Amino acid sequence: MEEPMALVIRNGSVLLPGGELCSCDVLIQNGLIQAVGPSLESETQVDATGGYVVPGLIDLHTHGIRTESAQAGALSEYARIEASFGTTTFYPTLFCPPEESAKQMERHRRETNEFRLLPQIGGFRLESPYLARTGAGLSKDLVPIGPETTEMLLSAAGGHVRIWDVSPELERAPDLIRQLSRAGIVCSIAHTQATIEQGRAAVDAGARLVTHLFDVFEIPASTGTGVYPQGLVDYLLVEDRVTCEIIGDGTHVSPLLVEKTFRCKPSDRLVFITDSNYGAGLPPGRYVAPGGWGTVQIDGPNNGVRQVDRNMGLAGSALTPIDSFRNAIRLFHKDIATASHVWSRNPARLMGLNKGEIAPGRDADLIVLDQDLDLVYTIVAGEIAYQRAQA
Repeated sequence: MEEPMALVIRNGSVLLPGGELCSCDVLIQNGLIQAVGPSLESETQVDATGGYVVPGLIDLHTHGIRTESAQAGALSEYARIEASFGTTTFYPTLFCPPEESAKQMERHRRETNEFRLLPQIGGFRLESPYLARTGAGLSKDLVPIGPETTEMLLSAAGGHVRIWDVSPELERAPDLIRQLSRAGIVCSIAHTQATIEQGRAAVDAGARLVTHLFDVFEIPASTGTGVYPQGLVDYLLVEDRVTCEIIGDGTHVSPLLVEKTFRCKPSDRLVFITDSNYGAGLPPGRYVAPGGWGTVQIDGPNNGVRQVDRNMGLAGSALTPIDSFRNAIRLFHKDIATASHVWSRNPARLMGLNKGEIAPGRDADLIVLDQDLDLVYTIVAGEIAYQRAQA
């Protein structure tokens, strides 16, 4: 049997697991990183001279990209577009009535041969239906927690639900979190006005993720004149058992609160997400979104997807992963290693993936950036999924 073709990425500044940049090569074969070091050889080469080689970006929370929808679109096209923005793993995130979520998950499974055709897909994420507040969603998307609904969605997903969002204050929430956690599904605290006690009960039951921290979280009332109130967000910032998501555009969460989160959370308990929606990555303009969302306005990656028909309210972000990676450096003033941690290492650890670091034996999911942090190559499972057009 013929050996699979090897690939060497040459002469780049490679981000090593310890956070240091090393001028060396990366040898890839059989979908894995085989070696990292000087003077590695292969007939097929990628030249990274003057640029950076970092782990591929992992987006745990994405509803849409350009003109594709995670619900109604084709995941093959979604994956192609995501690769052009540096994404090597993403979790299509559904926010719709449970019957519609079930229908779309079954369709996606058929069209992708149970995801075998698309190695970028980590699995489904269900942001609805078990939420106490809609945020930018619709009330028809939400239902009470019930065993029939849960089993219907699990069956439709065929074992591919990886993240499930739950509001802790809902009746039966701790029992559901225990059930899903035992099944290997990451439960995320979301869209909530829960008390600290309800939040702690969810964490004790197994919740290990927090959905877009600060966004769609209730701000508690003051308990007395001049008394600063404590609330669920304060607890989650100091609860080391949970990883917190941040939408890194500076609009959904102010840079000061982003810095506060960096200082409060352990280094491996913070991840950046896009929470991108239809229109993210498109040029500025107005676009008609599918699924009854109406007209949306895009004004660059950091101003969110705005719902024109709903008073210009936010409906997710207009970020792409590479935009947010650069924001970590340029807007939030972190180094390239920290940007990589929140976009690659930390989500990989949370989800138990063999990704997120450049080391022998890791999955060969990598991106190559030029000196201006613009994307040159995206490599997924050892294959080039995106290459920037030659000037």
